[in-house]
Amino acid sequence: MKSLISFFIFLLFALFAMWWYYSCDWCARNTNSQNIVTNDDKEIEAAKKKAYEDSIAAINTSVSGLSANTPENKNIFEYSENLKINADNGNVFIPSSLKGFETKIADYLGVHQDQELIISGYETLIENKDSTNLGIKRAEFIKDIIVNAGVNADRIVVDNQIKDYQYDSQKNYSGGIELQFHTLDQSRMVEVEKSIANRTLYSNFGEKTFRADATLINYALELKNYLSKYPDKLVSITGHTDNVGDEEANQWYGQQRANNVRQYLINQGIEAEKIKALSKGESSPVAPNDTEENRAKNRRIEITVN
Repeated sequence: MKSLISFFIFLLFALFAMWWYYSCDWCARNTNSQNIVTNDDKEIEAAKKKAYEDSIAAINTSVSGLSANTPENKNIFEYSENLKINADNGNVFIPSSLKGFETKIADYLGVHQDQELIISGYETLIENKDSTNLGIKRAEFIKDIIVNAGVNADRIVVDNQIKDYQYDSQKNYSGGIELQFHTLDQSRMVEVEKSIANRTLYSNFGEKTFRADATLINYALELKNYLSKYPDKLVSITGHTDNVGDEEANQWYGQQRANNVRQYLINQGIEAEKIKALSKGESSPVAPNDTEENRAKNRRIEITVN
């Protein structure tokens, strides 16, 4: 009998405890609060992850085709495709549809003698911390192409930009290069004018038949603009050769090449009386004539303005 009574007392106590637990407001509030905090943490973390992924996607998808902007942010050109950088090195892949973009840049700078081109190469924060200078290398890669199109190297500035982007499965990223024209300030103009007043030209001067290449064509535009700014200055063109062949013949070749450049500059509108042409033949080499590469360095035209 006592055991039965004890059982009923235990049962009543258990029922009371269950009622107390489930009906207790502060317990419920505490439990719900813990659940809410946990859910909020998960939602916050999910939101952060989505925001990051969206920002990466926005960067990767916002890049359109290759373009170049004026100082007023007007497009000089815009292609449907873009240059491609890769994670392994500073090389830049140029799709066939972009063929000739460097000529458009050269043409623009030829007309706008008061401007320069700024080339920015992208690199990620990790690449930047690795000190591999990938951004600069990528910009230099494009600079070389533009210089080969005839643009004065001193009118091109390269820099890097740290960007948050992702390479694709082939380690490529479509974009990675920005082209922006900028008006030369006074200090930069001084540097550019020094390069105009002392220029060495190489291309095609080892050939007997004269042909004005892109470098000479663009230099003529710079020189004409320079002389209009400094009308009292005079131009001296000196032809140089390697040591292959007879010394007297090389003297003649040097003179002929200097004469050809002089005539071309006159044809571009520079006054004939401001230009003189002479030759030093093989007498003033800048490198030993022991390899073809060195001999090519000696076959040159030097132009000075004073």
